[in-house]
Amino acid sequence: MHRYPASIQAALHAMQAAGVPTSLQAPPLHRLLWRVGMVMPPPLLAGFAANALLMGVFFAVGWGVLMVPLFGLIVPLSTLAILGSAGGAGALFGVIMALVMRYQQQRYPLPAWRSLRRGGTD
Repeated sequence: MHRYPASIQAALHAMQAAGVPTSLQAPPLHRLLWRVGMVMPPPLLAGFAANALLMGVFFAVGWGVLMVPLFGLIVPLSTLAILGSAGGAGALFGVIMALVMRYQQQRYPLPAWRSLRRGGTD
């Protein structure tokens, strides 16, 4: 297992103790970002805006890249149409996922991210 910064390890331990399923504790995107050195809260400890922005941006980029080979061959799309569609899909996906995370946050008794950040040195 990769050694994450102290605050991330504390967050993962707190979520495990609260009975949070492993798939919710650290999704693949977050594990990747932690491995490259970004210290950011797991989705269940992040705020609504942070979850919406992070998940929406990554979805929009991925969807925009996929739109060209998937739809560009059937219906020629302008760059503006691709950017608009990817941005709209990313915004919708980000808000929906942030709402899902907000619902999950209410299900488990978890400490605040700030308290975990203060407790460990990264």
